[in-house]
Amino acid sequence: MSWLIYLHYDEDSLALHSNAGLIRRTKKALDQVQYQSLLDTDINQQQRLSFQVEEDLVHLNQQGIATAECSCSAQGCCKHILSSILWMQQNPEQFNGSAASVVATDITTEDSSNPDTLPAAAPVQPTIDPVQAQQQTLNAALALDSAAILKKTTKATRRLAYQFFLAWQQQPEHCQIEIQADKISFLTEFSPHKIQLFPAVGFAGMLSDLPSKQQAAVHLACLAQLFQQHAITWSWPEDLVQTEAEQSAPVQLEVEDLALIGELQQITQHFMRQGLSHIAHESVLALHILNMQARAQNLPRLASELRQLHGIMRQFLSEDDHQVDEHQVFDQLAYFYAYLAALITNQQQPEVLKQLKGSTQRDYQQQQFAHLIPLGCEWWQLDSGARGLSLYYWDAEQKQHYEVTQARANHLDTTFDKNSAAQSGIWGSNVDYLLQHQLELTQAKMSDNSRLSASSETRFVEKSEFKQLSLEQLDQPGLAINDWQQLDALIRPSSSVSRNTQRYVLLRHQEIEKPELNELEQCFECRVIDSHGQSLKLSMPVEKNYENRLRHFNSLIFNSKPVATLVRIDLSQQRARLIPCSLILEKKDGLSIFSLDFHYPPRPPKANVFELIAGRIEKMLKQKKQWQAGLHYTPLELLLQHSQGLLAFYANIGRAQLDPLDQEKLMHYRQQYEDLGLSLIAQQCDLLLKTNNLAHYLLQCRHLLIQLQRLQYRFELESQTMSF
Repeated sequence: MSWLIYLHYDEDSLALHSNAGLIRRTKKALDQVQYQSLLDTDINQQQRLSFQVEEDLVHLNQQGIATAECSCSAQGCCKHILSSILWMQQNPEQFNGSAASVVATDITTEDSSNPDTLPAAAPVQPTIDPVQAQQQTLNAALALDSAAILKKTTKATRRLAYQFFLAWQQQPEHCQIEIQADKISFLTEFSPHKIQLFPAVGFAGMLSDLPSKQQAAVHLACLAQLFQQHAITWSWPEDLVQTEAEQSAPVQLEVEDLALIGELQQITQHFMRQGLSHIAHESVLALHILNMQARAQNLPRLASELRQLHGIMRQFLSEDDHQVDEHQVFDQLAYFYAYLAALITNQQQPEVLKQLKGSTQRDYQQQQFAHLIPLGCEWWQLDSGARGLSLYYWDAEQKQHYEVTQARANHLDTTFDKNSAAQSGIWGSNVDYLLQHQLELTQAKMSDNSRLSASSETRFVEKSEFKQLSLEQLDQPGLAINDWQQLDALIRPSSSVSRNTQRYVLLRHQEIEKPELNELEQCFECRVIDSHGQSLKLSMPVEKNYENRLRHFNSLIFNSKPVATLVRIDLSQQRARLIPCSLILEKKDGLSIFSLDFHYPPRPPKANVFELIAGRIEKMLKQKKQWQAGLHYTPLELLLQHSQGLLAFYANIGRAQLDPLDQEKLMHYRQQYEDLGLSLIAQQCDLLLKTNNLAHYLLQCRHLLIQLQRLQYRFELESQTMSF
């Protein structure tokens, strides 16, 4: 090992350990550096190099910048350490003899009178062929002792690293490796900046801008992935691969689980104190890595909640997407905070804790399904940026519905889009084939929440075509809903931290009317009538993603005979909506499924009133008027809106105390809740008025109000309004 490592650092490498602004300031202070050399001593025999920078003393070790020390009070890499390294790169002949003279020759050609023109880092130019230099760098990296590296890390770090490694085996594009002449770079989904490995200093000298608590685990996984790609064994400890023992262990929270939950509670409160309108990208980045840590600690549902929270916050910070605002982030944070509290409260109740912890997707149980009938599909995109293809099936033997999804959690896989999903489909068959055939599945995998795996290991046998089904078979009990009053059971919450488990439902209607524009709600509505003569509204939002669906939906209603509609239950807008995804049509040769996302009408739609107003879609998308349908709100709904607006104001700005005027407003709202008999919310208002920890009680109160709103969800029927 030599001092050559400091000559290899380029500006990007140094920025990973500090920041670009500090490097720019450091360039202007290089004349303050004094190298304290030892006379008559071989430079390579020294244990460390010492520099006097201004009033402070800097020590550089041969292990690289990560081990550098400075006597100043700054934490981490300071400007004194950077000044010493940049000074070395300007005087390389003193630290590497003839090998560095090449660099010295190049540097003398620069204009040293202007500090800003000095190279931030002048890498040593190799004297050998570049391909040979890359191979030597790779060989040096693969020669690292994996057992020794693992021994120096903690058990929690190794377990988290193993989870990263397993995820990259399924999606290798999430860890892209680039081998250069003097270093190896890793681009992962955890940061837009590359992780850099200099084989000369090994694992301890790896550089990245990742959070310090998860940095070692990601670096470890990157090394393991490098070894895996080049068929070199990485000696993971045996306890990491013994998953069966972990699955049979009693359901409980370990000490490290409680520590993680406590850390997440502090992070959630930090977002509130920071103010939702002032969230920093660096704070959000840590959530993505923490979700992997939750998976490593056998907390899969916590990992899922972290992914959703990270996704919606990342979209909120995106400059190209304005669909997510502070209100939605506040709702998600409040739900997440309540979920963390539920984990701690129920740690002595194994059955409840088991549901709260969830189960991993690797816990699929292999089964055989004798007769699956397709009911439709949907291409969807979430606020988090996730997108995917979901198909909905009915098991004619077990009388149960199943959903199967092919999805991507982020945008690293640029090849996965709507068109590629239609062609690749699921189980190796395209969407058209899957919607046209009834199947028998073998070697299928199913999780405990009635979801089938899209695994390529699944095999299927074609039983018959979908068009051979009759209307009588479509009316078999359980397959579809033909009485709209049964829908309330699908949206009734079972607990304050429960999610809606059934996303799709097939409506068997007797009649379907043409869509009408609802300007107040900014959507097109379509009435469907059940077997009892009651009508129910289906909703299609006026958004760019639904524009083609609208046109296809309208065309089929006017020119075909839909006998059933697959709808998605949407609760994201603080009310219940049913959004059409696919239609079942009755034709001369039998029944067929029409996907509003992937299929096109057989002929252009005829001119009609709908086409005359359809041109307003683009205008509404641009203007996006926010209509307030106040006449439709109950007094309780209006009170909830006013209360949540006050809470959201303090969540957005991060203020620690309520202003006197807002205290008066809250006292007024408190009295109204008391008058309505909602004493629990009145007590929560009292806590908000008295607390010194406003962030904590803001999250609690927001979640409580959200639960009250969920109880107001209802489907409006023609003759009555269902509520609970």
